[in-house]
Amino acid sequence: MSDPDRSHAARRRWSLRWAMLLERPSPLAKQLPTVFLLLLGLLLVGVAPAVQFTSALDALIGVAGVVAATILAVAMTVRGVWDGWVVVLVPTIDILSLGLFRSGTGGAASLFGAFILVPIIWLATVPMRRAVVVLVVIGLTALGQLLPYFRQPPANGEEWLRGVVTPIVFAMVAFVVAELSHLQRQRTGLAERLAAFREAALQENSEVLVRLREEESRYRRLLGEFQSVWDATTEQAVISTDLDGVVVRWNPGAARLFGRTEEETFGRFRVDALFPEDALELLDDDASDPVPDGELPSGLRRVLARAAAGEPVDHDLGLFGARGEVVPMRLTVTARSDEHGAPLGYLLVMTDETRAAEVARMKDEFVGMISHELRTPLTSILGYIELLGHDRSAPLTEDQQQFLSVIDRNAHRLLKLVSDLLFVAQVESGRFSIEPRDGDVVPVILAAIESARPAAERAGVEIVDELPADSPAFRFDPERIGQAIDNVLSNAIKFTPRGGRVVVGLDVGPDQVRISVRDTGIGIPDDEVGRLFVRFFRASTAIRNATPGVGLGLTITKAIVVAHGGSMDVSSRVGEGTVMRILLPRQASPAAAPS
Repeated sequence: MSDPDRSHAARRRWSLRWAMLLERPSPLAKQLPTVFLLLLGLLLVGVAPAVQFTSALDALIGVAGVVAATILAVAMTVRGVWDGWVVVLVPTIDILSLGLFRSGTGGAASLFGAFILVPIIWLATVPMRRAVVVLVVIGLTALGQLLPYFRQPPANGEEWLRGVVTPIVFAMVAFVVAELSHLQRQRTGLAERLAAFREAALQENSEVLVRLREEESRYRRLLGEFQSVWDATTEQAVISTDLDGVVVRWNPGAARLFGRTEEETFGRFRVDALFPEDALELLDDDASDPVPDGELPSGLRRVLARAAAGEPVDHDLGLFGARGEVVPMRLTVTARSDEHGAPLGYLLVMTDETRAAEVARMKDEFVGMISHELRTPLTSILGYIELLGHDRSAPLTEDQQQFLSVIDRNAHRLLKLVSDLLFVAQVESGRFSIEPRDGDVVPVILAAIESARPAAERAGVEIVDELPADSPAFRFDPERIGQAIDNVLSNAIKFTPRGGRVVVGLDVGPDQVRISVRDTGIGIPDDEVGRLFVRFFRASTAIRNATPGVGLGLTITKAIVVAHGGSMDVSSRVGEGTVMRILLPRQASPAAAPS
């Protein structure tokens, strides 16, 4: 700090000290004027021949009283007692002491009668009611003024009148001073409150500014991180649009997949240009929902409206790629909104599924090829097993018959697995078809129950049918529906412990046929129910209980039901059982199963 700066700081400190001293003086500061006047009086008595002690005792007592009041003021100042009734003792003692000093220096004719006005003014500035101030001042002043009269009574009425009028005049002066002091205290209090409010406001503003800077720094950091993630996302196209489908953000992944930069698309490219006609028709398949007005194609408007309503939007379809070719992609759409929830537009995420589709195609071809190659030798093995078992020219021993039975059983299991794999491959490739005809489904269900009964008896599981004697005819493929019921019944028996029950029911409605299979088995966790129809998926309860299977039965069952235009429904509780429902339309329009 330079010398001028240090000088300015010192002057400011002294200014603050003087301001504090004048604004709220200590008891000692208030007492100093009285001490000064008393010393002045003593000096005049010593140097002026015309001013003499008329009663040295009274004067001495008066001086001693002022000294005592000064000592009390010093003590109060040191202890920090600046307010309260105890402080009033100092000016009270001063008034009485100065009255005695006046009495000892000439009595009623003393030059020092006006000295009493100084402690009176101090007394008037004490925070108390003005009426109390006036009464106290009148009493003390009267006592101080009349003390000389006790030693030397006045010779005439004029002196008596002076002794009475003077206290009243001093009381009026005290009243005016008290009123001014009261107003000053009010203004000071108001100024202090305003200063405190201003200080609190400044402090709050300072804290708000600090928080704003922190939030700004955090926002900039998050914005930088978001921009880094946005720029690093090159495997997926992420497109942000306004409410009309016009592009407002276009990430590097979109530039790679669609061959356009963000500068080329911002504000002038509409996303419907990425959709071929067949993709828009696929999005417009649900004609039951109302289509909002707008310039976009109806299918895309329908999808955006669903996203705006908070519904999940997830589609597999083909979109135009960078060279104009149709690329298989997975589309996800979500709505964008501001901090108040007002809609801003939409966020479209497209993932190129070309590689995944190719891998799935190759896998299906491989499975189909391997399954076909396995089926031919398995058929030969089963044929020769039958020949060996019925060859009368060379009968087998009992042990050989047992060995041949094991070979036959496992060969049939392998054949069923190969058949299931071939069936799944047909479904995935779109070559699976059904042959529907009018018929009654009850005999098909009863045949499936009879086929499953030996396995149920071996497992100690009771099969109960709750079927009507007959049901109205409808169009379905008896072999395929029988296969589906076989799979569901086989699962129910496998996952039901010994002593349990499997109940098969049928409910025929005006538009729908519902076949239900209810068991008392081990059940399926809630979070795994939705994955039951995924190829090769096995529930955790099945894995823990070491129940045999590969996870294809329900996949095949659902493919058969969907090919009939129906659906499947599952409800389950772990430890209580599972209910599988096959829902078939009575007026079905069978078609090839979707790939």
